[in-house]
Amino acid sequence: MGLPKQTRTRDTNVMNEERLQEILSCFSEKRVLVVGDFYLDAYWLIDQKKSTLSLETPWYTSPVVEQHYSPGAAGTVTNNLKSLGVGEVYAIGIIGQDNFGTTLLESLESNGCSTRFMIQTDERVTPTYLKPIYCGQDEIRTEGSRFDIENHTETPDLIQNLLITNLRQCLQTVDAVIIVDQTTKDNVGGITDFVREHLCYLSIQMPEKFFLADSRSRIGKYRNVMIKPNQFEAKYAIDPKWSGESVSLDESKKAGQKLHKQTSAPVIVTCGQEGILIFDESNINHVPGIPLQCHTDTVGAGDSVSAGLMSTLASGGNLTEAALVGNLVASVTVTKIGTTGTASPAELVERLSSLPS
Repeated sequence: MGLPKQTRTRDTNVMNEERLQEILSCFSEKRVLVVGDFYLDAYWLIDQKKSTLSLETPWYTSPVVEQHYSPGAAGTVTNNLKSLGVGEVYAIGIIGQDNFGTTLLESLESNGCSTRFMIQTDERVTPTYLKPIYCGQDEIRTEGSRFDIENHTETPDLIQNLLITNLRQCLQTVDAVIIVDQTTKDNVGGITDFVREHLCYLSIQMPEKFFLADSRSRIGKYRNVMIKPNQFEAKYAIDPKWSGESVSLDESKKAGQKLHKQTSAPVIVTCGQEGILIFDESNINHVPGIPLQCHTDTVGAGDSVSAGLMSTLASGGNLTEAALVGNLVASVTVTKIGTTGTASPAELVERLSSLPS
C-alpha cells in the first residue's frame, strides 16, 4: 500500500491523546494475519524440597509441581495484537501433531486468535522452549538451563505448498500481514526461502495490504516488503562478518539506508532505549525512545513494537505515528517483569499522558 508522505523532521515524538484515541478506536475493525514460526513457551516449576532419590538411577528427581504454557515467537505477536484490541487475528504456521502442538493451539485460541489456517502435521515437531524454574528450601526461584525442541530437517515441499494455499486464502480477508521469521537454521520453519519469495511476490500483487517482516538472521533477504530489524540485525544484514557488541545510532542509520535501498520498501530499525529509525524514500525520521525510571525486561519488546506498528498502519496512521504507537506499546510491555508482557489501549493512553509535554 502506498504509505503517507513523511515529514522531514529528524526527531519526532509528538502525538496528542485525541489522535491516539482516534487510532486506537479503529483497531477493533481491523484484521491482521501473523505468519511464520510459532513456538510454545513451557514453564515448569520444580520444587526441590520434594525431591527424592530415584530408584532407577543414582540421581535425585526434579518434581514438577506447576506447569504454565504460552505462545512464543509469532505467538507473542498474536497475543499483543489481541491485547491491543485488534478485531480479528489469524495465525498461519507449522506445528507438530503432538501434545505441545495441541497445547499451543489451545493457548492461541484462548487468547482470541483464529487457528483455522494453522498446519498440524506428524512430519514436524512443535518448536518448544521448556524453561525449568527451580524452587529450593529458601523459596527463591531460579531459572535453569532451557530445553529446546526444534526441527532439524528442511520443511517438506508439500507442507510449504499447503502453507501458501492457506496464506492465499486468508489474505483475501485481512488488512495487514506480519511475517515472523525466527528459526536459527534456514528452511526448517514456516518461512522457507520458497515461502519468503512467495510472500515478497504477494506484497507486490496486493499493494492495498500492509506487509511487515521481522527476522533475526534473514532480514536482508526480503524485497519489496517493509522490514523491522533491530540495530544488531540491521548491522549484521549489511555486514555478515560483523561480531561487535554494540551499534551506535549513526551506524544504525547507515545500515538502515543500505537496507532501504536494497529492499525497495520502508525500513524500521528499532534501537532499544534510543527509539526507532524510519527510512522511507529520501527521509530518515528518528522517533526517540520513551524514558523509563524502573527495572525493565526487554524479552518480547520487538514483537510488541510489530503489533503496535501494524495495527496503527492498518488504522490509517502514517509511519511516524505507527512508530510512536510501537514505542508506547513496548514501553508498557518491558515493565512487566518475568513474563512476555502485552499492553492494552488504556495502558497506552496512560503512558502517553505521563510523558512530559
